[in-house]
Amino acid sequence: MPTITCHFPITVRITGTPSPAALERLGEVVQEALVRRLRLARARLAAAGYPDVLPADAAEAAERPRTWP
Repeated sequence: MPTITCHFPITVRITGTPSPAALERLGEVVQEALVRRLRLARARLAAAGYPDVLPADAAEAAERPRTWP
């Protein structure tokens, strides 16, 4: 089965000195942003005729060499 690897850049900007509670929340915010990006990617792939795209194991994907255009 062919593999397509996609990278989703997420920028986090912190201004001032965040409280410990704000830093705790940061992980949740980044996770929510990534989930939204993945849903959008899956919807676009389905619209392009690839409805059965399955997510790869992130650890497995991280071990594969990266190729850049």
